[in-house]
Amino acid sequence: MMNRLLAPWRALRQRYWASLLFDVFLILTVFWCIHAWQTRGLPGAGELPRLSATELDGDRTPQALPVAGKGVVYFFAPWCFYCKHSIGNIDELVRSGKVEWARAVALDFADLQEVRDFVSEVGLEQPVLLGDAETARDWNIRVFPTYFIVGEYGGISSRSVGYSTSLGLKTRALLAR
Repeated sequence: MMNRLLAPWRALRQRYWASLLFDVFLILTVFWCIHAWQTRGLPGAGELPRLSATELDGDRTPQALPVAGKGVVYFFAPWCFYCKHSIGNIDELVRSGKVEWARAVALDFADLQEVRDFVSEVGLEQPVLLGDAETARDWNIRVFPTYFIVGEYGGISSRSVGYSTSLGLKTRALLAR
């Protein structure tokens, strides 16, 4: 019985291209499943949740996101290792012209100085907003970093959590509608 089950598997593994195609399919499926699990519950395609926040310099903005143009909303925590190493990618995304705007939203911080130190350390050039528990709840942020690519017409086009390379962000921005 076991030989009957293993025979097709062995035949597949002996064919280089079929075996390679199967392996690539399996890896992509695993990555897709992990991504789907990590982004469950996040706002999806369509309207953006409201983002009313205070800017790091102290100005209160009732609607902190531009109304039009492609952009990225990046939620981070100043203590987050992956945020520290990936937040610079949003600067590059704006400089490259793939998006017109970006907003970094600080959550889960002890005080303003912690956020200022983080921004200074990473050399972030984009506007930084100070979120709160309501912001985290409205956007359903559970892990850091979490980011959303916003399409030209103001809807969420893509969302992800964890480290994202500059190439990954550029690709998502290019595919944004």
